Amino acid sequence: MIGDGEIGVPRRGEVLAGPLQFIETGADAPHAVRVRAELVPSERPPIWQYTGEESPRRWEWSGLLRGNGWTASWRGAVPRTGQVDLTGVFWGSFGPDMRGRFRGRVTRVRMASERYERRGAGGWYSVPGHYRLREVDTAPRFFGLGDTEHDGDSADMETSVVVDLDLDDVPALPVRPELVPGDVSAAGSVVWVVDSTLPVVLRIDADDRATRVMLPGAIGTPRRVHATPSGCWVTGQDGAFWVTEGADPVRVDDRPVVAGAAAGESLVASTGTAVWRHYLPGREPVDLPAAAGYVSSMAAVGDSAYAVVLRRGESALRVVRVSAAGECTVGPAVPLLPRGHGNPYLLGDPLRVVRGVDVGVVRPDLSVHEERGLPKRQLGGGISGGVSWTVGRQLYGNATGEWWPLPGPVVMDPTRPSWVLTVHDPASLEPVTSVPVSTHAPRVAAGADGQVFVIDRAVRRFRTDSPVMAEPEVIDVASIAARLQ
Repeated sequence: MIGDGEIGVPRRGEVLAGPLQFIETGADAPHAVRVRAELVPSERPPIWQYTGEESPRRWEWSGLLRGNGWTASWRGAVPRTGQVDLTGVFWGSFGPDMRGRFRGRVTRVRMASERYERRGAGGWYSVPGHYRLREVDTAPRFFGLGDTEHDGDSADMETSVVVDLDLDDVPALPVRPELVPGDVSAAGSVVWVVDSTLPVVLRIDADDRATRVMLPGAIGTPRRVHATPSGCWVTGQDGAFWVTEGADPVRVDDRPVVAGAAAGESLVASTGTAVWRHYLPGREPVDLPAAAGYVSSMAAVGDSAYAVVLRRGESALRVVRVSAAGECTVGPAVPLLPRGHGNPYLLGDPLRVVRGVDVGVVRPDLSVHEERGLPKRQLGGGISGGVSWTVGRQLYGNATGEWWPLPGPVVMDPTRPSWVLTVHDPASLEPVTSVPVSTHAPRVAAGADGQVFVIDRAVRRFRTDSPVMAEPEVIDVASIAARLQ
């Protein structure tokens, strides 16, 4: 969480904020507390959850706890609602259902260490009875198991930080900007930006002329933008919208969209089910028999859209292709590799699927032929407007002097999260340039004349020929939106 930049580095005396989760435990668990709060249950059904290697699966319910000065996402094995009295541990953690938040002034910081032992083929497991705390003024940004090599079969490692907060000793929150960017897309010289939670879209053309569009959509719903030569598709859990200059926005569908890609004027949208949707301006949506599952990567290549789908209960991926005519093809199962594949993603031209360090070329029948390996595993990547990119953690070299994807040692600001966004040559996949970013999951869009736009707590812009590790330029979209009031 801290290394990812989702929570700032805890420093004594400073204000800290971030996502919060409450996990029910026994009273003897380290740092367990008893809380009385209001529990607002989720409308979603419970999930059949794994609880450990030697523990049976169980049903888990979810909801949001509302306390005095805090909220926390909650999961529990007993269904609850209303005022509750619970014992458990607060965790600063991040996930798709993490709606809880904390904000307070740091009064104490302690690093927590545990003993781990190696079992089997190199896996590390916690050993009970070796929990220790160390007082510090400031926590390090990176700690934990990571990729560090350890001699022997046991090691004491600091894997978490315990932070005490004063929830009352904080200044008032600033007024929210007119637009907080959540996604960006570009087609030619026109850039589209959508707010992170408001149904507001900003269109900026080559002359920096801007137009603000308000969608007839819900507040609090994250959305994605997919630019086309004549307009922009906007998608989210409340459906799909078509926006074009000089006309009112149109809701074209109310089905949720979990992933999408614009090819030409059309949009291919995954609904998370086996039936996807194909949209064209002025035409009714068309159902596409596709593949149900988690879409880990989606991109437009030529006049077709491609996606990588992970089906539930299947240790394999499938490549899905939708042509400009709306013809959908689901490829054969491609086994997920055993060595830390992570989420597979699309990259390059010819089109490849990247699984960890393993790179495979997508064949015409949508099978994947193993081609090569990357020097290091990147956390993710994708294709936007013909630009292939990856993101990974900034490393500080190793015994062999390997700095890939950077050409060599660089100096970075130690106060900011250390992530690196790299643009790759689409054919060779060799790094072209890299820039520092503050998130491991940036939204990336390629514009005209080698411009690349990134959502990184702001809209930032750099060029594919920018010097390596040059800071991207910030585009003040909040001020632009405020002038349009």
